[in-house]
Amino acid sequence: MKTNESGITLLSLVITVIVLAILASVLVNLSLQDNGTIDVMKQAQNKFSDQKNYTENRIQDMNNGWANLLD
Repeated sequence: MKTNESGITLLSLVITVIVLAILASVLVNLSLQDNGTIDVMKQAQNKFSDQKNYTENRIQDMNNGWANLLD
């Protein structure tokens, strides 16, 4: 007796596509909402930039202080 097993393969493909679509929609929703991933990354970038500028200014102040002591 010949059986047709291609229907199971097609069904598993459809289920996989549906699950991937659901996961993608959840991921996009989490990324774009308030305090989502993108907003958190922008905040981290701003904090890093502020800290970098502060550190560079402190180093410059220390260098100026040493230059004044040595003059």
